[in-house]
Amino acid sequence: MQQLIDRYLRGECTKDEARIVNSYFNKMAEKAPEQSPARDLSKRKRRVWKNITPNPSRNIYRTIAKYTSIAAVLALIFLTWRFVYQSDQDDVNQTTSQTEDVAPGGYGATLVLADGRTIKLDSARQGAIMGQSLTYDDGSPILGADGLPLDDVVDIVATTAKGQVYAFTLPDGTKVWLNADSRLTFPSRFVHSDRRVNLEGEGYFIVHDDPKRSFFVESKGQLVEDLGTTFNIQAYSGESSLKTTLVEGAVMVNGRSLMPGQQSVLSSGGDMHILDADIDQVLAWQQGDFVFRGETLEEVFRSVARWYNVEVHYERKEAKAITVGGTVSRSRSIRAVLDLMETTGKVRFKVSGDVITVM
Repeated sequence: MQQLIDRYLRGECTKDEARIVNSYFNKMAEKAPEQSPARDLSKRKRRVWKNITPNPSRNIYRTIAKYTSIAAVLALIFLTWRFVYQSDQDDVNQTTSQTEDVAPGGYGATLVLADGRTIKLDSARQGAIMGQSLTYDDGSPILGADGLPLDDVVDIVATTAKGQVYAFTLPDGTKVWLNADSRLTFPSRFVHSDRRVNLEGEGYFIVHDDPKRSFFVESKGQLVEDLGTTFNIQAYSGESSLKTTLVEGAVMVNGRSLMPGQQSVLSSGGDMHILDADIDQVLAWQQGDFVFRGETLEEVFRSVARWYNVEVHYERKEAKAITVGGTVSRSRSIRAVLDLMETTGKVRFKVSGDVITVM
């Protein structure tokens, strides 16, 4: 216990240890008799610290006795801390919402080969090249991916879990960035008169130009035909609609053409509308940001939950309809996103492990 005090004074305590020591001395400072006026608790606390900090000029036995009494109290706090911490529910809620946090996602993906092999891609790298041999974007080989058939065409499945993104260069040179919780199925080689892939989730495509062969993306009852352009498709199973946004070039979505800057919205019932798109917002995820333009909390949390791999619970159903706006980097922890939402003054959050409670 004496070592704990020394570590605290040197600033070397863990968060839990520091919380225990601070809790004890806050209470001690509140109860300490005032010798002179103090304007705030921090000044009173400093006085308490001054009184208990070892002073070489004092009698060594008094110092040892003081440390012993403090150690005894702290030992009791260690033994009862969990019980006290859990019994004071109001303090728990306040402390949890302020101190607990969730780290952002990062690079990562998994490849599933036709023979059943599963390969986890290196999270220290940002992308992979799917050529005759499978390599990372820096040219280093992907371990365990050797032995692909050279004569046969087989399917390769690339998946990202919640909290993961990754970039892939397909056998024809097309580049695809996969957002979190997504799945892309493509052949080991494009040998037919057209190039076809299947997408579940969200992907940003820069299609390699090939005047002789169109590029097709199938997803959730939609077929996108492209001749060499840049577009984004959001096709998550949990969303009520499927959105395709054209950045450059020209595409056909279920037989209807899009112009650059337009977005097709296909409802679950099969109805499709073409709207002007907010390109910056659509591509924010690929640029490393969240951009909110008055979406509801429920809509916002669907994308936030995928990136931070958390569950969201609502104490009030009406909170789902609260609208938010703003921009925050996806490289920041979830606390930064929650702070942005709390600026509405209409909602608060509690973070407990991987569960976000909307209050």
